[in-house]
Amino acid sequence: MIRDFAPEPSSILRNVPRPSHVIYSMTLVFRSLSWPVAPHNPFVRRRFSLNFLQPAHNNDQLMNVTFLGTSSGGGPSESRNCSSLVLDCLLRDGKLWMVDCAEGTTRQFAFQPQGSPWLKAASVSKMFVTHMHADHTMGIVPLLRNILFAPSIDPTAVVSISPQPRIEIYGPAGIRTFVRSIMKMTLTRTAHRYVVHELLTQQDALTSCDSEVMHSSEVAGRDIVCTGDGFWKGFTEDAGHSHDVVVDAGPISHRDPCLGYVFRETNGSARKIVVLGDTYDASSIVPLCIHPSPSLVVHEATDAHIPRELGPQHRRTPETVLRAALARGHSIPTMAGEFAKKVSAERLVLNHIGSRFPAPRYERDQRRRVMHEIERQATEAWGSGHQAIAAWDFMRVAIPAVQESKHT
Repeated sequence: MIRDFAPEPSSILRNVPRPSHVIYSMTLVFRSLSWPVAPHNPFVRRRFSLNFLQPAHNNDQLMNVTFLGTSSGGGPSESRNCSSLVLDCLLRDGKLWMVDCAEGTTRQFAFQPQGSPWLKAASVSKMFVTHMHADHTMGIVPLLRNILFAPSIDPTAVVSISPQPRIEIYGPAGIRTFVRSIMKMTLTRTAHRYVVHELLTQQDALTSCDSEVMHSSEVAGRDIVCTGDGFWKGFTEDAGHSHDVVVDAGPISHRDPCLGYVFRETNGSARKIVVLGDTYDASSIVPLCIHPSPSLVVHEATDAHIPRELGPQHRRTPETVLRAALARGHSIPTMAGEFAKKVSAERLVLNHIGSRFPAPRYERDQRRRVMHEIERQATEAWGSGHQAIAAWDFMRVAIPAVQESKHT
């Protein structure tokens, strides 16, 4: 069982590399906001006894977030794939919900570390796309080909496709045409169906779902128009481990239209996970994130000022870094921390890390110090007394049920 003490997260994470050629995993299991860690990394195993690996919580009650890709659009790199994460919070046959699906996401399922809970691409039942940029969308059709399977190649066989979609995709205007066009242009045929629902503003045009224009494996999707306040509230839900899990969405500021998603349990004060797309200002989604405050916020930190003493390659001034980030519609760590403070987040994970900040490869890698500096900047701006964490590929965050996290 997890020990009562909580090691200082920064001291642990400074010793947790994620090499490009040997992949490790670590699960962060939150208990009373003290950030204890259940590591799978051999560097950490040497420091802590193996009984620390077994959570004291009922695993069936955990809401898990696994990062499959943590790089910004400058990637993929040798240590990070581009954006994708999955949520494991449902009762139904271990189904997963995915946020974004960059090129190479399907391959990430095959690269999962030994000793970590094994996730299956075929278990993804819903996908939520934050925006249409290539580093968030180019893996969608390859994943569909994997999930929906190929039909029989016997020309004499009667092909029967199930009428119910095996996967649902939600995203902004354009996502339906994007998926449909690639499926058609690549002559993709599948044994199962999919459906694309668009989250539309009141100004967006509708995309036809007439049978003449749909792909042969496509089911007509919903056109979900935001309410007068600009939000999409409760547009889908499913049975969770403890309570039903409902999904809301709201707009956030990027250089192109972008969404943030809020995954919340329905029992009022229960767990809430906020996953933001690319943004330089997420304040417009704040009303969806408060009352209650989020259990976890995942916020981008594409760029950061790194002091020159951490490496001669770091020569940019803080002003230069901020100006460059804003020009591209992105955030620096302090902006992530400020948002977490604004919504009183209980935990903060930094994602969409710029390609100039590769993940550490081994225990004393210089990269470790750089990542710690990025975490420090966000932590200070957050001001909660807890440590922000910079994500790496295959990092797994586990959030216990509210009654456990607040009363154990």
